Amino acid sequence: MLASSTVEPDVKRLAKYMNVRLAELGMSQLEASKLGLVSRSTLNLLGKDDRIPGRSTLSKLDELLSWLPGSAHATMYGSEPKTREASVGKRQGPVVNRDADDDYDNLRMWIEKRLLELQMSKSRLAAVGGPGRTTLATMGKRGYSPNAETLERIDTHLMWEPGSALAALKGGKPVNRRIEVKPHPAIVPIHSIVDRLKLLKTRIERQQETLNQQARDIDQALAQAHLVIEDLTPPQHRASFPAST
Repeated sequence: MLASSTVEPDVKRLAKYMNVRLAELGMSQLEASKLGLVSRSTLNLLGKDDRIPGRSTLSKLDELLSWLPGSAHATMYGSEPKTREASVGKRQGPVVNRDADDDYDNLRMWIEKRLLELQMSKSRLAAVGGPGRTTLATMGKRGYSPNAETLERIDTHLMWEPGSALAALKGGKPVNRRIEVKPHPAIVPIHSIVDRLKLLKTRIERQQETLNQQARDIDQALAQAHLVIEDLTPPQHRASFPAST
């Protein structure tokens, strides 16, 4: 890792890597902010002003992006972040060249090839929950750029490893999920639905954690308010005041 004492922090670089990682995880900045780790304004303004994120923010970014501790700091000083999945010996995922220009022809070529392998038509892909024919046809045209959700749906329904569509968009090669036998076309949508439901369940669980914490904060504030009101209420009127719970 480059020594931070001799290199100026590059917050714009960190912001670029952050947005790419969010796309790999299938989250927008709004969805990421709802997890309660980093606010939407912090995510949106990262690299757009002169502020340098502190140790606490960098640590929360590591957690949000499923990076190993210290990765956000290292990225800001020119190193590559290390993902948690890579650290536990997970199968090697797609290689994303974050500095490359968008290559829509490459992405479309790999989509067409994968559809042939899976014996699926574009209409069938759309019917099972993948991007529609119009979406696939207009990518890169008239200023249309696929968002994180579209790339995630391409990965899911083409049975690619997460981040593969983004890798193809950046001129790279997608990675197929390991399948022991050639799948029957009817199996593909089932796997896609299961993967989608797992992702939605994870998001709901994270959002529920945030809601539970907010409920606890509200209960604490209500209890404090009841104590103050009780202290301000004359003794002769306290019997009629509703008891706090």
